[in-house]
Amino acid sequence: MPNELHPRLAVSSWSLHRRLTQEGVPLLDIPAEAAAHGISRLEVCHFHFPSTDPGYVKDLRGALDDAGVKFFTMLIDAGDLTHPDRTRRTEDEAMIAGWVDTAAACGAERARVIAGDAVPEPDGMALVLSAAALGHLARRAEAGGVRLVTENWHALLDRPQEVLELLEELEGQVGLMLDFGNWKGERKYDDLAQIAPFASSTHCKADYPAAGQINRADFTRCLDICRDAGFSGPHSLIFDGPLTDGGEWASLDEMQEIVRPYLA
Repeated sequence: MPNELHPRLAVSSWSLHRRLTQEGVPLLDIPAEAAAHGISRLEVCHFHFPSTDPGYVKDLRGALDDAGVKFFTMLIDAGDLTHPDRTRRTEDEAMIAGWVDTAAACGAERARVIAGDAVPEPDGMALVLSAAALGHLARRAEAGGVRLVTENWHALLDRPQEVLELLEELEGQVGLMLDFGNWKGERKYDDLAQIAPFASSTHCKADYPAAGQINRADFTRCLDICRDAGFSGPHSLIFDGPLTDGGEWASLDEMQEIVRPYLA
């Protein structure tokens, strides 16, 4: 892969989860690895932080600066803003707010928050709860220089109708990350096409049925949907398939080769 960093290429720490958790590679090493593979932006899952102490945050910012890589998105993968118990919702929102503050301290551009685990109901109450909490979090994020986004993920946003209704209710306060792999089945492509015009970034996820065997047809169709919608934001590479001898980076490099023609 080229050493020149592409401004529209990102990678998630989830793609390197096994390196971080099984091989013991420090998170502080990942920015330099990303830069060596031509990637200019890093997304970090909140659970990959070994510490949120100011000293560690300073070290992470230094590692990013040294590599010339931007902290793109803090991925907050916990909390349910639509939990039926009010106390639990309040606790979860407070927990998420703490990670939003950490994102700001790290210099992250964005923080991604899950909209909710509740199944949408005819009265729309789950969407009301989610929109209210996301609005609070968005204002907190904005005060710290962070843009809040959500994703087509979990039960509340399993269909395009709810995604679009939530975005409309929030009136631009919260952006959308489109994930290629969260929606399945025959409806997948039509549903993704409905939300693609509103996406500011993607989780550019490829399916690997077996080690080294990418489902190219699915991957390129998702990329085509984004291109046809006029998408011009960053694609964040997501790999969590079976490994080849080259490890995660071998598959991420293969994905990048497919994605790059879409970035022109």
